Amino acid sequence: MNNTLCQDDHRYLGVLTNLVESQKPEEGRHRCAGCAYTKGVDDGINGNVRNINVDDLPLSQAGTGRHKSCTDAYDLGYNHGVAQRP
Repeated sequence: MNNTLCQDDHRYLGVLTNLVESQKPEEGRHRCAGCAYTKGVDDGINGNVRNINVDDLPLSQAGTGRHKSCTDAYDLGYNHGVAQRP
């Protein structure tokens, strides 16, 4: 389990604003939705299989990603990444 605290600016991404709010541990309660989104984008661009373990994400309760579903953030990022593939 990752207990580091995310300090990256992606915690404030506007794209996270409309995500579903969630306090469910299996959806990444108190984990960084920005990190989840970024991982999804990277996996989508690189054609990786969808795979997110929310326990591997750093902690965060800041910004537009506060209380957002990390699994939804990952899926959104993945779809954005696939759309960016050449």
